[in-house]
This record gives sequence, structure tokens and C-alpha cells, in this order.
Amino acid sequence: MPSRQEKRWTEISVEADRDSVDDLVNLLGRHCVGGAVVEDYPDDRARSGRVTVKGYLLTQDEQTRRKLEVALLLLSRVSPISEPRVTLLEPEDWAESWKAFFPPQHIGERTVIVPTWHEYAPQPQEVIIRLDPGMAFGTGLHASTRLCLAAIERLLRPGMSVLDVGTGSGILAIAAALQGAGRVQALDIDPVAVEVARENVTLNEVSTIVRVERGTLGAGPSAEVPRHTAGGYDLLLVNILAEVIITMAPAIAGALRAGGIYVGSGIISERADDVARALADAGLPLDERRQEDDWVALIGHKV
Repeated sequence: MPSRQEKRWTEISVEADRDSVDDLVNLLGRHCVGGAVVEDYPDDRARSGRVTVKGYLLTQDEQTRRKLEVALLLLSRVSPISEPRVTLLEPEDWAESWKAFFPPQHIGERTVIVPTWHEYAPQPQEVIIRLDPGMAFGTGLHASTRLCLAAIERLLRPGMSVLDVGTGSGILAIAAALQGAGRVQALDIDPVAVEVARENVTLNEVSTIVRVERGTLGAGPSAEVPRHTAGGYDLLLVNILAEVIITMAPAIAGALRAGGIYVGSGIISERADDVARALADAGLPLDERRQEDDWVALIGHKV
């Protein structure tokens, strides 16, 4: 991942009528970090019936940006939408952009993600995660994150030891701690994510349970990223990308105890079979597959 100095975000926005919103949200949501957001203009008569749909990409991801621009141009031929507007954002602009479109999120049966700038009165049995995503991935808006949070609700047992690989904002590690994990080790290769996750761990008062460190499983992207070699975990969460999980599969097996459970997410549906095959080859057979939109979570165990 880029460092704080290198990381820049690109905003892709399209103005459209309300009938086109679902198509745009589905398209941008499949490819953009954190999904898509919709900006309405209820008091602006000049834009009556029009909304703006936005998505965000790392500026370095030129391939996805080009793909989206072509898809949006094609969609504009059959739907009343504008040509896409592409804007390079500074890191501070990205963080502030999300605040307007990040309401409390109800996920699964009892998990609620509440941004730090919102007031929220919790209901009985709800698990409240206070979160400031800052510059880290993991707002709870993306399907891959929601799939993992729902899996934690179903799979976590009190006292479990948990490893969260690619922790981002720390959202999954915090969810595990709040729902009874005995200890949680959270890893990320991005020092910015490590900083943000630590702040969110402190915010949610789980610092005695969650430890956040820079690191990864298996071979890291560079020699400066530490390799995590501890094993015996009861539950392993890895919400990254299909290609990374495939490469990491043997290390995932090495980190789990016999019978330990893994949740692999961040997997586009077209790659799910490839990921499942790599995990099975590493001694991690698949027990269930959950899907939301085009995103898949694979859940299995170590034999």
C-alpha cells in the first residue's frame, strides 16, 4: 500500500435522474473502495429529480478507473446520466468527503457501526462499534466488510484467539473483541492503517484485547513489512483481495490451530472458485460460501 505521503484518492462522480441511481450504485459499488455514495438535492429546484452518485478509488488504480469510465460512458448512452467527472483528492479531502455520507450502519443481527461524528442511542443487545475510518479501508459500507461482520456474529465464541489480516480501520478486530474474543492480533502492511486502527481500538476501549501491528502473513510486499509467524489461532479473518489470499493460503493454514476457522473476504465472485481451490490445497477445505452483490466470503476450517 502507498505511504501517507504517496496515497491519493480519485473521486468519480456522475449526475443522474433517480431512476438511474440503482444501476450507478451497483456499478460503482462493485469497484470503488467503500462502495458508492448518493448525494441528493432536495431543496435545489434547479436540480429537481437529479442526484449525484460518487465512488472513490486509489489514484494508483488506473486500470479500474479506466474500466469505470468506459462503463459509465456506455451507460450514459441508454440512461440520462452525465459524463463521469474525475477529481483528484488530497487525503484530507477524502476523509471529509466520507463524513457526509457515512451514517450509522446496521449489519447482521446486532452489529451497529457508528461514526464518531454521529450521536446514537444503542438498543438492548446491540454491539456498537464507534469508528473513524480516516484514511483506512473498512467503514462497514463495503459488502466484503459486511460479510465478515456477519460471520463474526455467527462464528465467534467467548475466549477465542483471533487474527485479523489486513485490518484497515480495525473494524473486524474491534467487532471480535466486543463480542467476546479473548485476544485479537490485528495486522496491516500500511502504517497509516495501523495508526487509524490503534486509535479506533482505543476509542472502543478494547486495547487490553486487541493488539495492532504492522505486518502480514507469508511473504510481504517488501522486506520492511514484518512477517507474522505466530500460530494456534481459533479464528482468522482476512479481508483483502483474491490474489493475495491465494498467495497467502499456506500461511493462513500455518496460523490456525487444527479445527480453527477462517473467513476469507474481499473476493470478487469470478475468483471465488480459484480462492477456494487454493485454500483447499493448503488444507483449508470450504464449509460455506456467502455472497452479497458480486462479493463473496469463503468460510472453512483447518483439517
